[in-house]
Amino acid sequence: MKRAKITEELAYGSALDRLTGGEKPVTSPEVKQSAPVYESPKSSVIKLSVFLNREEDAYLESLASTAKFSGGKKLSKTKLIEAMVRAFRKTNLDVRGVKDYQELFNRISAQLH
Repeated sequence: MKRAKITEELAYGSALDRLTGGEKPVTSPEVKQSAPVYESPKSSVIKLSVFLNREEDAYLESLASTAKFSGGKKLSKTKLIEAMVRAFRKTNLDVRGVKDYQELFNRISAQLH
């Protein structure tokens, strides 16, 4: 009895088809999905570079590690910053007339208290 020969290309399509969305629908192995936290649509996501000093980076790393070692999952610094921005959007932070970093920092600190 002959065995069916299934190659990766037959199962997933060619690389060009996967990149360009070829005619055949791409079938992938069943992936166990967990409940998504919050993912904004990929079409509206932009890449942004953020410059932090070592203390700020260490703070984000410590938050990420604390989540992991307290029974959760390690959070990426990107997800932490994204969540902070989303939270601040709900606070109606008033930045009208801000002239320098210190004034902005003071307003944000006052908003948190």
